[in-house]
Amino acid sequence: MMRIPTTRPWSAEQWLLGGMVLALAATCIGLLLGPQPPTSAHLIALALLIASLAAALLVMRVAGRTNRQMEAISRGQAGGEARAIEALRNSEAQWKEVFEHNPVMYFMVDAPGLVLSVNTFGAAQLGYAVDELLGQSVLRVFAAEDRDMVLRNVAACLDNIGRTHNWEIRKVRKDGSRLWVRENAKAVRRLDGQVIVLIACEDITERKHAENALQQSEMYLTEAQRLSHTGSFGWHVASGEIIWSEETFRIFEFDRAPSIKHATVLQRVHPDDRARVQRTIDRASLDGKDFEHGYRLLMPDGAIKYVHARAHAVTNLSGDTEFIGAVTDVTARKRAEAELHEAQTNLAHVTRVTALGELAASIAHEVNQPLAAVVANAAACLRWLNRAAPDLNEARGAVRSIISDGNRAGEIIRRVRALVNKKTDQKAPLDINEAINEVISLVQHQLQSDHVSLQLDLAPALPPVVADRIQLQQVILNLVINGIEAMQPVTDRPRQLVIRTRHDDAGQIVVTVSDCGIGIATENAERLFDAFYTTKASGMGMGLSICRSIVEAHRGRLSVTGNVGPGATFQFTLPLRQEDHAW
Repeated sequence: MMRIPTTRPWSAEQWLLGGMVLALAATCIGLLLGPQPPTSAHLIALALLIASLAAALLVMRVAGRTNRQMEAISRGQAGGEARAIEALRNSEAQWKEVFEHNPVMYFMVDAPGLVLSVNTFGAAQLGYAVDELLGQSVLRVFAAEDRDMVLRNVAACLDNIGRTHNWEIRKVRKDGSRLWVRENAKAVRRLDGQVIVLIACEDITERKHAENALQQSEMYLTEAQRLSHTGSFGWHVASGEIIWSEETFRIFEFDRAPSIKHATVLQRVHPDDRARVQRTIDRASLDGKDFEHGYRLLMPDGAIKYVHARAHAVTNLSGDTEFIGAVTDVTARKRAEAELHEAQTNLAHVTRVTALGELAASIAHEVNQPLAAVVANAAACLRWLNRAAPDLNEARGAVRSIISDGNRAGEIIRRVRALVNKKTDQKAPLDINEAINEVISLVQHQLQSDHVSLQLDLAPALPPVVADRIQLQQVILNLVINGIEAMQPVTDRPRQLVIRTRHDDAGQIVVTVSDCGIGIATENAERLFDAFYTTKASGMGMGLSICRSIVEAHRGRLSVTGNVGPGATFQFTLPLRQEDHAW
């Protein structure tokens, strides 16, 4: 197929050049065919024509260049406008994509509250299509009880055009379920003068659930602390700062504060316990180890509270030591313990009197021996003095024996009276071997009458224990009597009771009383220490229970085990060093 060339219209330069050529041709024809001018005139005309032609050519060149430049500028402007339009289209598409699918709900509402625009994501989050919300009241997506709040918030935006407001509120999905959102809103004025409100909503449902769960947990913890009278605290050793829970402030009766210092706490501690508490704090801050102590508080009204604190050491992210602990108001418990202790003391007194009643024959025998010796020595003294030549040396010896026997009788009476007397605890350094020997002197007659041989294996030079002499003697007396009674049915072997003392590796004094009686059934071993449990036909079941209470009050332990052979062994331990407690 033959291509037909396209023709382009002549430009102004081309028309000028064509005209100049025609003028030159016409001039040449006129010079040749017309009358002949002088030679000089002819040459002048020809020169003018040539000059005109050259000028035309120059003008054409300049004009063509200018035209081309203008065309290039025109084409560049057209291309720039096209590129700008394309960029604008791309930017609009990108922002529309962001608006539609950004994980934030966007709403545009007018002053009356009608939805003018909503992004796809926002509508989908609420379970709607965009068309279902457009033109509808924005109150549609809020719970009825929250709509007054919505109206107030929108009114606040309209009253402060250009100012951003934010709040947290619940929205209602199409299916009736609810979600929490944080809304940021601002009223703006459009070019047409209409005022609209732009709202961006962030879904904070998970955060609100977590906050609610935390608040509920804190509420439960606060209530549990209030009911148990136990407060919590945190102590940052480096700064000395202490953080208390609400219940801790209530226990110490201080006004709530962000933090508190040890100096303030010590002001509330009872003066008699203050130095000991300070030592505990200093020791914990140096060694960074867990600690536990009890102390008293002296309240502004003069009342005394008993508290018990326990703390666990942890290392924080900065490498510093912190203590996390709890402090419990044990005042009610201490009062109950005091009442119980008084009841136990009364019962223990009754038990001692009962035991001494059972030992009346033994006590009478022990007292009668020195009294009989006193009478015999007195008679001998008179004989030595009534001789014709009085033997003064023998008389003096008899008097010394009288004094010795009198002191012995008096000591027996003193021990009996001490056991019978009802008095409060009097803890002091005590030689446990001496206490055992004093008890043995009261049961010698019963040992003899029941044909029981006593073996004492007392470790020499035992360090003293801090204890109440009468209470420990009651324990020893009870265990010895139980051992004697346990061997009464035995007829086929010797009846032997062994009392031993020793100092163990744990820093305790150990006392054991072993018999070779009928033994103890394994299932009854622990029940022996229960109140009112007894294996005796006439027993009350209180003796061993009281003994365990006394030993535990001395921070020791009382236990029983069956022997490899016949019989059983009762053992109690006593610590050499009492814990550093005020109560």
